Amino acid sequence: MRSKSNIWAPRPPRRASRRLRLPGLCLPLLVLALAAGCQALWPASSGALRIGVAEDSPPLFFRHGIHLCGLEADLGREFADFLGLPPAFVVLPPAELEAALLAGKVDVLMGGTTLTEARRVQMDFATPYLVVGQAALIRAADLPRFNTAIKIRSTRARVGTVAGSAGDAHVARYFPRATRMAFPDPTAATEALRAGQIDLLIHDGPAAWWLSLRHRPQLALAPALFDRAELAWAFRRGSVALRESANEALAAWQKDGTLESILKRWLPVSK
Repeated sequence: MRSKSNIWAPRPPRRASRRLRLPGLCLPLLVLALAAGCQALWPASSGALRIGVAEDSPPLFFRHGIHLCGLEADLGREFADFLGLPPAFVVLPPAELEAALLAGKVDVLMGGTTLTEARRVQMDFATPYLVVGQAALIRAADLPRFNTAIKIRSTRARVGTVAGSAGDAHVARYFPRATRMAFPDPTAATEALRAGQIDLLIHDGPAAWWLSLRHRPQLALAPALFDRAELAWAFRRGSVALRESANEALAAWQKDGTLESILKRWLPVSK
């Protein structure tokens, strides 16, 4: 067993009655930080694990009434429990998450963070826990047109994206024949797809799958995944004990089935 500081020492074995084990349960809000411009959000002296997450990003993280739900809400609570600390979710716009970590306003960055070489220069990462990518959301009736990666990438159709997203950059680079149409947010792009203004939408895989559920049977996912990337939790440089604790937790969950159970709860299509 690798040595750890007292702050990040794993707690004793958990009781079997823990409510978090109930399938699909979204627990009530424990701590929520909303002010993007707030100074010193959840200082270390609070004794809580400050978890940076992206606002309104289902199925990774979203609010349902007073509850916090999603893949990273469940994983965040599990990790805080592993450390014997209460979770404090710091909810921020996606563009502000990395700055919040580097400024010490959060202890761990979830927020659907993909592992890239550029990010490795600035921060440390735990072991990746999920492979994601860009997916094609289509009208179900158009599945024969878009049932392979080659058909999708070579299409001359109108391809929708979310402006400034990874999907937007991917289409600009790898869809040379398509007419690219960028929208301000996923909702607007999805409505354009439903209305026939575009022929498909290239968007983050988990979010595209979530949108397909909300609009079935009209919309569906095409059987292809582009621009594969690994999701991993990010930590500030020097947070060695915390990062090692994250790796130990992820390894334990993979062994006992906890990780697979949470992934399937929110991403039944995940591998």
